[in-house]
Amino acid sequence: MQGELIELLRNNEALIQAGARDIGMPPNGRITFPRQTSATTAYFIGESVPITDSTPGTGDLLLTAKKLAVLCKIPNELFRFSSISVEQFVRDDIAQVMALRLDKALLEDVGSNYAPKGLIQYANINRVRASTTGVGYDTFQPQDVMRMISSVEEVNATFKSWIMRPVMFSAISQRRADAAVAGDQAGPFVFNLLRQMGDDMLLNRGKTGSLAGYPVVKSTQVSKTRPAYGSTTASTNSYILGGDFADFIIALGGVIEFVTSTQGDTPISQDQTWIRGVQYVDGGPRHDGDTADGRAKFEVDEAHEVHHPKHQQKVAVHVLE
Repeated sequence: MQGELIELLRNNEALIQAGARDIGMPPNGRITFPRQTSATTAYFIGESVPITDSTPGTGDLLLTAKKLAVLCKIPNELFRFSSISVEQFVRDDIAQVMALRLDKALLEDVGSNYAPKGLIQYANINRVRASTTGVGYDTFQPQDVMRMISSVEEVNATFKSWIMRPVMFSAISQRRADAAVAGDQAGPFVFNLLRQMGDDMLLNRGKTGSLAGYPVVKSTQVSKTRPAYGSTTASTNSYILGGDFADFIIALGGVIEFVTSTQGDTPISQDQTWIRGVQYVDGGPRHDGDTADGRAKFEVDEAHEVHHPKHQQKVAVHVLE
């Protein structure tokens, strides 16, 4: 006798929850978004003085189909003796795994001809360090929250939401001001969790939190093994993203293509059923930054390691617009 299936606890998708938009990938596997990268210039001039010419800069965002795939080999005993619908169970698992892998790639992957590029990897992103810097990590201070928001607004963008790990949101939410002695952190909470009567504290998993009036998407998709500042060696650091994630586009090539097969020498000889899932995907920001005037739609706070004295945890604070 079998009971009901105990589901796997999975990561929460970050970008979609934060507002990223998904569109269909064209049949040819390529989609180009023309964009303006700089503006013309206006001048005050005197009589009969020639006007200095200027031309707006242009570029494009090119998204190309990149194959995301999963192959699952299942012993047929599972089909014969299981009380659940095995094929549906496997398909559901594949769909969730592929969605999370795409989300992770669009956050952090270096990118290649075969894989999407993550937000924190874009070269033209403006980078702002935390207030207090150190060797191996930087110290995140309460004022850095508003510094991140203002750095986004300074590039004429609209700040709308945050993405961070749950433990980081907990650490920020519990940050207290000093009371009698400098550094004792025994005073009032820096960030008021209860904005008004009836508000939910929003600290539970799966609910959007709030920081400085903006929603926080909590997800363990955000890495906790980022390198120390100026290093390329993996360490115990994380990061925070913030900005207008509706400006990020995710292109999906239709639905996941599932193929189920029991044919071939190996499946037959080993009494197996193979299930394969394939989807063509890509993604990128509509504005990834302009090195000419220093502006960037997506801003990253390059304080790769932030030490929070309450939890003794190093985290990086990346601000994305």
